[in-house]
Amino acid sequence: MMMRRDRDKLVLVMLKQTAGPRHLRVKNCFGMLLAPGRNLRQSDMHLLEMKSAGQGQHNPRVFVIEARWNPGAWNFEVLNTETPRDTRVFMSVAVDVTFEGLDESLRFIIECKARIFQQYERFWFPPRRAVSETYRLLARKTMNELSADPCNAIRDDQLKVVIFESTTERERQLSSTAFDGDMERSPTRHMPTQLIHPANGSDSDSDEPLLSGSGDVCRECSEDRLAAWNEMIDLWKQTPEQRPYGLNSLIHDGIPDVLRGEVWLLLARIGPVQADLVQAYQMLLEKECPSEAIILRDIHRTFPAHEYFTEENDKGGQKALYRISKAYSLYDDEVGYCQGLSFLAAALLLHMPEEQAFCVLVRIMFDYGMRELFKTGFDALHLRFYQLQCLIKDYAHELYSHFQEIGIETHMYASQWFLTLFTAKFPLQMVFFIVDLFLAEGMNTIFHISLALLKDSNKELLHSDFEGILKFFRVNLPRKYRTEVAARELIHAAVKLKISHKRLSKYEKEWHELKRQEIESQDPLERAQRESQGLKEQILRLERENDYLARELVTSKICLQERLDTTEDQLETTLNQMIIKNRDCEELADRERKLREESEFIKQKCRDEVARLEEEYRRSEGVIVEYKKICTELGLASDEDKRQFRKLKRFIASKVSVCDRCSNELADCLDLSSNSQRPSSSLSTYDGEGSSVGSTTATNDTSAMHMMELVEKLQQYEQHIRQVELELAQTKLALVESQCQNQDLAHQMSVSTLLQNGSYSVNDNRPAWLRKTISSLREVAQAHGVTGSGFSSGSEENNVNFHSKFRQHQRSSSNASTTSTNHITNKYTGSQTDRR
Repeated sequence: MMMRRDRDKLVLVMLKQTAGPRHLRVKNCFGMLLAPGRNLRQSDMHLLEMKSAGQGQHNPRVFVIEARWNPGAWNFEVLNTETPRDTRVFMSVAVDVTFEGLDESLRFIIECKARIFQQYERFWFPPRRAVSETYRLLARKTMNELSADPCNAIRDDQLKVVIFESTTERERQLSSTAFDGDMERSPTRHMPTQLIHPANGSDSDSDEPLLSGSGDVCRECSEDRLAAWNEMIDLWKQTPEQRPYGLNSLIHDGIPDVLRGEVWLLLARIGPVQADLVQAYQMLLEKECPSEAIILRDIHRTFPAHEYFTEENDKGGQKALYRISKAYSLYDDEVGYCQGLSFLAAALLLHMPEEQAFCVLVRIMFDYGMRELFKTGFDALHLRFYQLQCLIKDYAHELYSHFQEIGIETHMYASQWFLTLFTAKFPLQMVFFIVDLFLAEGMNTIFHISLALLKDSNKELLHSDFEGILKFFRVNLPRKYRTEVAARELIHAAVKLKISHKRLSKYEKEWHELKRQEIESQDPLERAQRESQGLKEQILRLERENDYLARELVTSKICLQERLDTTEDQLETTLNQMIIKNRDCEELADRERKLREESEFIKQKCRDEVARLEEEYRRSEGVIVEYKKICTELGLASDEDKRQFRKLKRFIASKVSVCDRCSNELADCLDLSSNSQRPSSSLSTYDGEGSSVGSTTATNDTSAMHMMELVEKLQQYEQHIRQVELELAQTKLALVESQCQNQDLAHQMSVSTLLQNGSYSVNDNRPAWLRKTISSLREVAQAHGVTGSGFSSGSEENNVNFHSKFRQHQRSSSNASTTSTNHITNKYTGSQTDRR
C-alpha cells in the first residue's frame, strides 16, 4: 500500500459473506480503529471518526464502513513519516460489528504493509488495489432456556460463536509450530526502526526474509586444520602464481575465518605490492561521482543486520563501503555503479582493509567476468539464465516441468544469485563459503550452488504454487542454511555436481542461435511497438528519476543556503574577533614601547645608583681604616697607662706602707674605713733594741696591705667601666644593624604595596637587584629627596660621634686616674713632710 504523508485519508472497509448455510446480516458497527504495527493489543488501537456505515447500494449483502483518518495526529506519527526505499511499515485496521442472531460482537482486523511517500509524490500507476482478509466463522445454535414456549424458543434461538479466526492468523500458528526448533537456534537480529511492533520470531520466519549480513560465523578451528592451512600458505607464498596441490580440497571444507582475508588475497592474485591499484583508489576518492546519491541510498540497506555496517557504529563500515562503491563506479566507466556491488564489497570489507577490498573487487569484476553481467542490455545475464534453465532441465527435470507448468521463470529467483553472488539474502556463514569456492573455481560456482539449492529444496518446491515458490525463494530458502553444518553440507553437495564446460558451451551456442532466430522472426511493426513500449517505460522511469533528482536538488540548495548563511555568520564573527585582536595587539605594542622606555630609564638610574654606592663604599672603607688605626693607637696608649699605673701602684704601696696616717686618710677618701678591718694580730719583731720599734713596724705593714686592697678594688672598678663602655659600643653596632634590617623591611613592604596596587608583576623576569634598586628609587622619590647618602652620612656622623666620645671617655678616665694618682701622691708626700 502506498500513501502520501500529511494528507487526510478515507478508510473504507467492506464486509461480505462468501459462503455458509445462512446469511448473517450486519446489525451495527461500533467503530473503526487503526494503529501502526501488527499483533497489537486492543488498547493499542485508536478510534477513527466514522463517516458512514450501512449496506452497499449495488449489493445489499455487502456492508460498507467509511471513516476519516487524519494522519497528522500524534498517535499516527509513524504512519505519517516518510519511509526509506525498500522499507515498509506495518499497519492494522479493525472494525467492531454485531450480527443478527449472534450473542456477541466480532472484531475484524486487517494487517498490511504500507510505504509512506512525501506529500506531493506523484503515482504514475494509482494504487487502487484493495487489501483483503478471509475470516472463518463457526457458530452453534443454542436454545433460550428462559422461554417455556417452544414457539418462542424457535424464535429466540441464538448462535454462539465457536471459532472465529483469520486465514493469516491460522497460517501463522501453523508456521509457528513448524519453526519452533529453528527459532530457538536462530541468532538475534535487529529489525529496521521503520517496522513498528515487529512480530515475534515465529511470525517473522513465515513473513519476513532474512536481513542481509545476518547469522553467526564460526571462528573455531582445530589445531591440525590450522597447521595444514599455515603450511599451505607458506608454500603458496613462495610461488604466488601457482596454486599448491591439495588447495581445492581444503577450500571445500571452508577457509578458517582467521585466515580467510589472507587466502582471498592469494586466490585473487593480489600481491603485497599493488601500488597501481592502491594509488588509483586514492586518486578516485578525490573525484566527484555522478552516482553518489544512489550509492548513499543503497549502503543503508547493505548488511543492516551486521553491527559493523550500522549507523551507530564508530568504526565507519558504511563510510568504507561508500568509498569502495564510489571508487569502482569511477574506475569502471562502462559499468559504473550497479545495485548488488555493495553486498559483495561489504563481504570483502569484513575480512580486509578497504584498499585491499577494492583490489579484490576489481579482480572479481574483470578477471572472473562478473562485470559482463552488468553491461547494458544484460545479454550475458540472460545467457546465464538460459544455461541454468537448461541445467535444471538436465539435472532436475521434474522440477523444470513444474516451473514451466506454473509459469516460474529463471530470472524470478536467480537474478540476485548471479548479480550479488548470493550475498544479499543468505546468512554470512554460507556467503563466506560461496565466496571461498567462487574465488577458487570461478563463475561456474554459481551454477553448482544454484543446482544444489534447487535439488535440496526439490520437495518443497514441487508442492508449492506460484506465489508459494516465490515466497519460498525469498523467505524460507535462506533460512534453511543458518547453521554451519547445513551450509557446509550444501557446499559439499554443490562440489559433487559434475557440470562440464562443453555442456555450458553447447548451451551458449543454443542461446545465441535462439536470439538470432528471434530477431529474424520478429515483425518490424511488432518490434517497433515493443521498442516503443520500452521507450515509454524508460521515459516514465526517467521522469521519476527526474522528479527524485529535482527534489534532491531543492533539498541540496536549501542545505547549501543554510550552510552559506552559517558560514557568513561565522565569517562576520571571525572578522569582529580579528578587529578586536588587532586592537589588542596595538595596545600591547604601546605598552611594550612604554615598558622599554621605563626599562631604559631604570637602567640609567641603576647605573647612577651603583656609581654612587661604589663611591660611598670607598669612603666607608677609608673611615673603617681610620677607625682601626685609632683603635690601635688607643690600645697602645691603654697598655702604656696600665704599665705606668702598675708602676705607680707599687711606688705608692711602698710609700704608704710606712705611714699609718697616710693609709688612714686614703681609706677615708675612698670611704672604705667602715668596711675595712684592722688585723688583730701583729708581727712583733725584736732586734734587741726595744719594744717601740717592733710596734711601729707592725702598724706600717698593716697599712700597706690595706692600701694594696684598695688599689685592687680601684682596678676592678676601672675594668667594669671599660666593660660597660664595650657593651655600649656593641649596642650602637646592633642599632646600626637594626636600621639596615628596617630598611629591608621597608623595601619588602613597598613591594607588597605595589603587588596589591597591580603595578608590580610577580612573574617579572628582571633580576632581584634591579627590582630592589627600582623600589629603593621609588622610596626615595616618595621621601622627597632623602637619598641613601643621607643615611650613610648620618651613620658616618654617628660613628664619628661614637669615636670622639670614646676618646673623650678614655681621656677623662686617664685624667681621672692621673688626678687621683697625683692626689694620692701629693697626700703621701705631704704626710711624709709632716712626719719629717
